[in-house]
Amino acid sequence: MKRRHTAVMMMLVLSVCQRVRAENGDFVLRDHLTLSVSDRVRGEFVSWFDPAPPKSNNNYNFFANRLRFGATLSFPTIELVAEGQDTRLVNLPGADSINSGPGTVGVGPLGPGALYFANTGSRDQGELFIHLGYATVRNFGLPGVSARVGRFGYNQGLEKVAQDATLAWLQRTRISQRLIGTFDYTNVGRSFDGVEALYDRDRFNLTLMGSHPTAGGFNVNANKEIDKVDLIAATASLVEPEGLQPASAQFFYVFYRDRRDLKDLVTDNRTRDLPAGQTCTGNNRYLVRACDTKDIAISTIGADIVHVIDAGPGKIDLLGWVAGQVGDWESLDDEAWAYAAEVGYQLPEVPLKPWLRLGFSRSSGDPNKADRDHGTFFQLIPTARSYALLPFYNMMNNQDLFLQAVMRPLPGLSAGLSGHWLRATESRDLWYAGGGATSNTSFGYSGISTKGRHELSYLTDFEINYAFNRHFAAYVYYGRAFGQGIVSANFAGNNADYAYVETTVSF
Repeated sequence: MKRRHTAVMMMLVLSVCQRVRAENGDFVLRDHLTLSVSDRVRGEFVSWFDPAPPKSNNNYNFFANRLRFGATLSFPTIELVAEGQDTRLVNLPGADSINSGPGTVGVGPLGPGALYFANTGSRDQGELFIHLGYATVRNFGLPGVSARVGRFGYNQGLEKVAQDATLAWLQRTRISQRLIGTFDYTNVGRSFDGVEALYDRDRFNLTLMGSHPTAGGFNVNANKEIDKVDLIAATASLVEPEGLQPASAQFFYVFYRDRRDLKDLVTDNRTRDLPAGQTCTGNNRYLVRACDTKDIAISTIGADIVHVIDAGPGKIDLLGWVAGQVGDWESLDDEAWAYAAEVGYQLPEVPLKPWLRLGFSRSSGDPNKADRDHGTFFQLIPTARSYALLPFYNMMNNQDLFLQAVMRPLPGLSAGLSGHWLRATESRDLWYAGGGATSNTSFGYSGISTKGRHELSYLTDFEINYAFNRHFAAYVYYGRAFGQGIVSANFAGNNADYAYVETTVSF
């Protein structure tokens, strides 16, 4: 597989060089070359939910550095991009941050630091790898048509970004990456190996993408391709059409197939292990995870719409997002759904420029583990932290009612405060967390029993972001979770705190 990809890339580079030479003849390299470098330094501070004995390490701090360096070679019809990344993590918690609990089953890794450790078994770790490496060709004889092939970043929902600042903010923070994202919150991130084709004209964009995700996320060994996870996406975007400005709408389709041999590591509410004295025959073939080795193949169809309306001294924003799923969850029939609705009002002409927003999202869970249907909404391969700033939950079997306040007192400075009421949709399903496949040896999602309860947690978040100039920015986050019934049934301590401080220098 790797040799085939290398051969394809070599042929692509040779053909690109031939085309560049034919179009430009002799050229001065510095007129076409752009170099870039960025360095993100972060300190993370974790006090996770306190598990039941045996005692585990749920209080720790660690340090991370992410260096990216790249080059772009641009011509009128062709662009070559290459970017390397070096991630270093220091003072991660050790094996005692992964709770096995009584017997053999516990609540698993206790927070982000424990997830990094779980992937490598090292407290100090790092790796140099290829983050991006692709070629874009723009001129096919059809205006607006382009394609890129190689290793690239892809955040679904940002295929065409609006010019209006409010609309663009909502696209970036409340639409993008719900189902497919680069997971850049982590100190590793992820990319996609494949091909992307675009038709982009005026206010319309059609994007087709087929790829395999790379490893990454909380796995520092990120140069590998997860070649048994197939991803196909098609998105049609209409942004700021005449007569409806500022507004945007999208229709999307995503096909996700997971062919990894994970056996009982697939996360759902079925019995994990085969009961003693039983065999993988009859209903056990479907209802026991360790017996079911078929592929996951799910189609997701959905749409979103955002509209900003002038109203009195301010602006009202309205947002809706909906998705439905059908397909096969191994041997089970899969049918699931999710939706989100949000409304906001901002006063951009008064001091602090306050913006108050109210939203609710809900996704399906599975009410019966003893039938042959799987009803839990599957979030595919997202940047889950975009919608769960304290990342102990995601959009699977989840209800999230939130109130958010955003202030922008100075150019480049923004602050946000939010409160969430989190519940499980189905009390017979699991409390899910995670951001999708990041290796060939783990599923990418965790699940803890709800123990028949609905109430998960109350959550408060605070974040502040300041871009001092175009080269230097700082970000601070603090979140506290006040665990309710589900947390209390699984942990000895109900509360969790998570904070981090980071600075980014880029040129």
